[in-house]
Amino acid sequence: MTGSPLDEVHVVLVRPEKAGNLGAVARAMKNFALSRLTLVDSRIGSWVAAREMAVHAHDVLEGARQVPDLDAAIDGARWLVGTTNRPPAGMTVLTPRELALAVADRGPPTLLFGGELSGLTRIELLRCHAASTIPVAATQSSLNLAQAVCVYAAELFAANGHEHPDRWVPPAAPPADPNLMHRLELAMQKLLDGSAWRDATRPKDAVAELLQPLWRAGLTEAEVRAWLNAVNKAAQHG
Repeated sequence: MTGSPLDEVHVVLVRPEKAGNLGAVARAMKNFALSRLTLVDSRIGSWVAAREMAVHAHDVLEGARQVPDLDAAIDGARWLVGTTNRPPAGMTVLTPRELALAVADRGPPTLLFGGELSGLTRIELLRCHAASTIPVAATQSSLNLAQAVCVYAAELFAANGHEHPDRWVPPAAPPADPNLMHRLELAMQKLLDGSAWRDATRPKDAVAELLQPLWRAGLTEAEVRAWLNAVNKAAQHG
């Protein structure tokens, strides 16, 4: 890869609702040299307020991609990090600074930000390699969407900005494509549905929870395909 790793940092807004926040996100991204922005299942109608807020950042705003679902947004991603103030138990949890410093080893992240009302769902977080939480005072634990994006953008710029281009080294074995991991999740669901496992009363995210350690491990494509082969073979002989 050539250029700065900041060029490849991908900001994904899931179910955004307020045009003003969208414009402020674009402005914060431009402040810190980020440009890749995707909106998933956007609930925003008119973008008038967004354009008013996106001062000197209309290129980021107009270049934003809109997709109907998360699968389309994360296609090809190598390091998925979900932002939340309620990380599921057992997930790797990074501060924004730890995340920014990890770019040297993991490469640029795809950062997921949930909508203003309820954030990311538990299932969406469980599909991530890690979660990230901004340290805040206990008396006010939630941040405005644009404020949260600004915190991450500032940390990424400070740790991986153009003044330190030699600090970034592409990972030798990047994690598998999220869609391949999703295929493994579906295969695991099919296998377990054909076993006594399904007889117990389980929450709808039980399989996603089982897969979270594999997301956390950052399996390579070869490793995920080996898992897929094993699960499919087991299903054939079940």
